[in-house]
Amino acid sequence: MRLAICFGIFAMLASAGCDTSKAELDSTKASLASVSKERDDLKTQLTTAQQQLAAAQSDLAKAKAAEAAKTPAAPASGAKSATAPAKDAKGKSNKKS
Repeated sequence: MRLAICFGIFAMLASAGCDTSKAELDSTKASLASVSKERDDLKTQLTTAQQQLAAAQSDLAKAKAAEAAKTPAAPASGAKSATAPAKDAKGKSNKKS
């Protein structure tokens, strides 16, 4: 008889414990679903932003290419200019100051 009462009390405590853990499990599942949806939305936003960035980079490259085609290339710094004064055979400049 004592064993039956102990088993009954244990069963009631175990079922009460399951109810709270079930509620916690349901709450955790709801949180997981919410976080998963937010993650998926952020992934979509990231993909869209990456596509926009790629398109902007492509447009920028086209604009730079068009600008480079319009203007002649400027000589690099340190390079000799095509309009430098002529030098005589001894390497001295013919330009008079």
